[in-house]
Amino acid sequence: MPGKKILFVLALTLVLLLGGPGSCLLAAQSQAILPSSFGAWMASGAATQVSPAQIEQFVSDGGPVLREYGIASGERREYANGDEKLTLTLYSMVDPSAAFGAFTFLRDADMASIAATSPVSFSAAGKGRTLLVVGNLLLEATSSKPRLAAADVSALGQSVAKQADQRPYPPIAEFLPKDGLVPGSERYVLGPLALSRVFPPGAATIADWAGFGSSAEAMVGRYKLSGRDREGEALLLLILYPTQQVAADRYGTMGKSFALNVDPSLANGKPAMFATRSSALIALLSGVDSRETAAQFLSQIHYASQVTWDAPTHDLTDPSISTIVVGAIVDTGAIMLLVIAASLGFGGFRLLAKFLAPGKIFDRNTDVEILQLGISSKPVDVKDFYVLQTPR
Repeated sequence: MPGKKILFVLALTLVLLLGGPGSCLLAAQSQAILPSSFGAWMASGAATQVSPAQIEQFVSDGGPVLREYGIASGERREYANGDEKLTLTLYSMVDPSAAFGAFTFLRDADMASIAATSPVSFSAAGKGRTLLVVGNLLLEATSSKPRLAAADVSALGQSVAKQADQRPYPPIAEFLPKDGLVPGSERYVLGPLALSRVFPPGAATIADWAGFGSSAEAMVGRYKLSGRDREGEALLLLILYPTQQVAADRYGTMGKSFALNVDPSLANGKPAMFATRSSALIALLSGVDSRETAAQFLSQIHYASQVTWDAPTHDLTDPSISTIVVGAIVDTGAIMLLVIAASLGFGGFRLLAKFLAPGKIFDRNTDVEILQLGISSKPVDVKDFYVLQTPR
């Protein structure tokens, strides 16, 4: 017995030790996503993982924004290809929308798109940095080379594709007008903190004025209108709401904080913007002084809700008169045949019972009781009656 108690105490102590920070580290290492190799690159060490609260170790000033987007974990690993070195950082986001938003936020203006193949959905490279998105996974590669080769980007995407969430990306980027859009200036926003960093400072003083608490999502883009220089670029903000009723309510409250659709000189200290609403989509244009220019630009933005139904469907059509008549005749004939079959069956059973057991099942004369009033002198014969009586 004392030996069993000692073993029990040792086992309990081991469980408590494994339940501490060391066990979390072991669990994290077992869930590592970064591959041991991709393309010609080989890992030169184990992966290092951090929690969302420690993500500043990988991205110094972007931690709060990544947490706002929804980051689940971070992972970093070193790779080598001969004498070349590469540092690969993976941001595991809660869903593909969050990964797309983080990609647009971490992308620099000088980054150019890469012709990477599936499953890489978005990619950009420049000045020794390469970004790519695979489902809900955002990967950042930094090296001394100007950019990672497109073949290596595709190979890296293939190596993590099985662990990625393959749900669709947000469609709001499709509503940005293409004419005059500055390449790489698009920013997908899911919270007020990220919006305050990409939209005019005057709007940042109002807490969640866009309504992200109402499940809103936004898209920001810079535009060059009518050949204006960089200092004169306009900012377009698109905000998409779950329903047009929510968009209408939010659009009505924006007039209390901003000077909407008025000459900037008449803004009375409020941030001046030109705005329009199309169903559940609100468009805000900043940095434009001419109402005519703003109206012409905003007229390109249209939104219409699309309801899809993926359940099996069939067409309902009224039958012709001939089909109705033929169907009525056939159904009536079927009912008549059923009645005849039931009648023959009942009658045949009764005749068979009378033949095999006469006077025992049906027409049992001895079990019939008759009350006679004696009005007629004719004697009553039991066989003259065909009634169903209860046995005595």
